Amino acid sequence: MRKSIYLKVLLLMALAISAACEKEVPTPSPAQEEQTVHYMTTIQTGIDTRATVGDDMKYQFEAGDRVYVESEDGKLYGFLSLSGEGGDGSAVALFEGDLKYVGDTPFERSGNPIVNLTLVSKEDALHKTTDQGKLVPVENGSYSSDEWSPTLGGAVSRLSHFTGSGNFNATRFTLQQQSGFLRCFVRMKKEDAPVDRVFTVTLLNNGQVFREASVKVSEAGSIPFVFAYLGGQVSLENAKLTVAYNDEEQARFEDIANKDLAANKYYSISRSTLSFDGFRIKATKDDTIITFNYTYSDSGIQYSLDEGETWTQYATAFKLMANQVACIKGNRTNYKNEKAGDQWWTPEDKPIFKANKLVYISGNIMSLLSDEENLTESAFQGAFSRGGTAVNYIDIESDIPLILPATELAPRCYMRMFHNCTSLKVAPTFKVEQTAEKCCYNMFRKCTFLTQVGSIELPATTLSVDCYRELFRECTNLKSAPILPAPTLVQECYRQMFSNTKVNTVVCLATDISAQDCLNSWLSYVPSNGTFYTAPGKTTNFFPEGASGIPSGWSVEEYSGD
Repeated sequence: MRKSIYLKVLLLMALAISAACEKEVPTPSPAQEEQTVHYMTTIQTGIDTRATVGDDMKYQFEAGDRVYVESEDGKLYGFLSLSGEGGDGSAVALFEGDLKYVGDTPFERSGNPIVNLTLVSKEDALHKTTDQGKLVPVENGSYSSDEWSPTLGGAVSRLSHFTGSGNFNATRFTLQQQSGFLRCFVRMKKEDAPVDRVFTVTLLNNGQVFREASVKVSEAGSIPFVFAYLGGQVSLENAKLTVAYNDEEQARFEDIANKDLAANKYYSISRSTLSFDGFRIKATKDDTIITFNYTYSDSGIQYSLDEGETWTQYATAFKLMANQVACIKGNRTNYKNEKAGDQWWTPEDKPIFKANKLVYISGNIMSLLSDEENLTESAFQGAFSRGGTAVNYIDIESDIPLILPATELAPRCYMRMFHNCTSLKVAPTFKVEQTAEKCCYNMFRKCTFLTQVGSIELPATTLSVDCYRELFRECTNLKSAPILPAPTLVQECYRQMFSNTKVNTVVCLATDISAQDCLNSWLSYVPSNGTFYTAPGKTTNFFPEGASGIPSGWSVEEYSGD
């Protein structure tokens, strides 16, 4: 009896254990389906793509380019390759390949899932492939601080981030550029930047290193490099660009304009340790059109919009924006502008250039000549004049001078140079130590807004016929006059020199005024009160009274040199 009960207990225990074990064993899930999905579609880059390598402003696909495709749920993914049927070198191309599908149920094309696409170029430096064959960004999609390229095309090929999305069954996808590029160019003296020298270039943004690279010089004096960034994520603030060799800082360019850097753009930063010191034209307003009268290839004009780094042979008018500067150089022996057959050498309407809005001219005027060291006869005769038509578009900034560097002048070199330039308020900077016939004849006549000429020095003690004749005639607001130290005057040298001005102080140290018409009407129509300074001993009965001597009503004093 007891044995029977014992056996029943053992049987019940065994059944209980068996039941418990059955509960602990999980029910196997259905195996995931793995399928190969062959896929083909046409892909293009967006029509508004700007950071590109193609002339048509689109990215051009190259052999080796692939497009990674992944559905939003991550179950469908893989690479498509550029089809051999065409597309290499085009902005629209056919891509084809086998995608992998891993899902609970067989893939159905009719489901038409949303897929995301990413372009992977043949030299891509932004993405990598996992062991499962999925594409992931390098460093979480950020750009390494030392990623750079010597050219924009190279940067676009290696560092672009093109993406797009759409329905699986779409026949064409459009990719948009998500990256942007900073195209930098530094110009240095060739001896400071010889071929193969390696520079460390650093772009600091708000005191932090944004990009840094070791750049090898391929063309003496030229250091180009391109940095990439993810658009919409970068703002330049107090940026500084530094170029260093052997840990020695060569150049540091500060105050790069604060700017939000957008995707699908490239921005240029051009800096130079060089400074073009020749003739310059600076616009004061947007859409300033500059038109030159000299276009000949052998003796015409060249202009640069980047401080002399690159030059363009002038052929047609070009446009400047406000504060933009054009550097100008020429290859002519002179810019003689006169009306044929006119005995008074009145200019025709052919100045060096015309502008539709006010511009400032500055720099060394000699860069306009083929020989920058020697001032030729009639070099700038009528250069900025339009004869009887007022020139209302030229002026000079008070702190950025126009320099006429020659101290030994040539015949008619500056004759009528600024005649009738009614917008000229500041005089150029020049000093005359040796005159020549008609060298400054009518140079500033009718410059009605010219008030001061302190930048002009006339220390020459030997004069030439007509050298300063009518120099400031009809400068109706002129109040000052240069010192005139020449002891012996010559024929018509000062004739009508200050006629019709507001000059009321003159220093004339002449001791011989016997030359014909040397003072003819030189102080006609000037203020009735003024002071005339003479050489010692010449205050009484030496100069005649009136317009051809000392104006009536002026006081006369000996010049003390103070």
